[in-house]
Amino acid sequence: MKIDRLISDLGNSCSQFLINGNYFEIPSSVKFITEAEAKGSFAESVDQEALINELVLRVKFEEKEYFVKIGAKAFNDALANSHIEQLHDKTTSDVTFVIWASSIAYYHAIHHPEVDDDTVTIMINSSMIPVWLAKRAEKFSVVIDRMKNRFLTEVEIELLTQGFNRKLKVKVVNSTTRIEGETQRFALKYDLDLKLQESAIHYKDAYVVIDDIGGQTQDLVKLQKGLKKPASADDFQSVTDVSFLKVLENLRKEKLMMYFTDLRTFEEFIVKSVPKQSFVYTNPTTWQSDDLTDLIEPTLKRFVKVTMEKCLTTFSSTFKTGDEVYFIHTGGVVETLKSYYQEYLLERLGDVAVERHIFPVEGRKLNLYGGEIVAKHEALKNEKMKL
Repeated sequence: MKIDRLISDLGNSCSQFLINGNYFEIPSSVKFITEAEAKGSFAESVDQEALINELVLRVKFEEKEYFVKIGAKAFNDALANSHIEQLHDKTTSDVTFVIWASSIAYYHAIHHPEVDDDTVTIMINSSMIPVWLAKRAEKFSVVIDRMKNRFLTEVEIELLTQGFNRKLKVKVVNSTTRIEGETQRFALKYDLDLKLQESAIHYKDAYVVIDDIGGQTQDLVKLQKGLKKPASADDFQSVTDVSFLKVLENLRKEKLMMYFTDLRTFEEFIVKSVPKQSFVYTNPTTWQSDDLTDLIEPTLKRFVKVTMEKCLTTFSSTFKTGDEVYFIHTGGVVETLKSYYQEYLLERLGDVAVERHIFPVEGRKLNLYGGEIVAKHEALKNEKMKL
């Protein structure tokens, strides 16, 4: 099987993938297990619809061999989620690598269910690194090359999920890596068919600040006028001391342990409850309901205030009177807390909040879409060179 483009956004809480234009996501939960545990994980075959929730694999790379449960299959195991409270280096993390490998196994099983032994060639593999990791290096290029080269390897993947057992040998032909946040500028300028978006005209003479808030970090990137790339390393900033996941975990431990035994479950409850701005917990055994809104909402609003003020002030000294500036708010946390962010901005800025602060539809996917646009452009350029 040939994969023309594999675009991945390997997040702490959730990993997103676009493989040949097909989108799916997998929770970033990984439980390392024994071979015996892996092969004894299933009593019967799994339905195709349930496959993404039943991923068990053997992954061999760089002289390492792991047996793992991935995603929803490992979701409720505390040890499978210990990494989500920490900053981890994607260029060396085996957790992110086996999640990436699981996406290939899943895609192959869905699109070639009848093939149980195959060679997979990936023409373009596009990955991303967070701003904090790029800033930590002496030069951005050092960590970018390290991430890019990590995927230029041969990998053995065995999917052990009953009913979809298969052995794959994977080879990556071309590997690219970009910095999260900056990558989003391509998705703001072009659609997935590489056509210029009408909305891009708004940014022709304006600076744009990308505010990308994920589970662990807030990445801020200042784009030059016309959605052009940042002018220097100073146009990339990352906030790691205010982590959404750490805030949730502290709240859970201090006030809510009797309701939620782990961070994953609590995070899921928050995501489902935010649209109603009402946090009512119903005990699954007794069906007794407790309204936790007064315990949870103040913490969320405090987090929103701190992160939004960071967004408004980080690059403020670099703008001159009369400069036109737009703020684009993206990332999984922004999408979850969008209503709270919009309320805060409206109170803080009035009409400017509506005019200058943009919350794109599917904002949490902009890094992924930006990577897809660049990969498609590179593929077209390579085809022209052949001619």
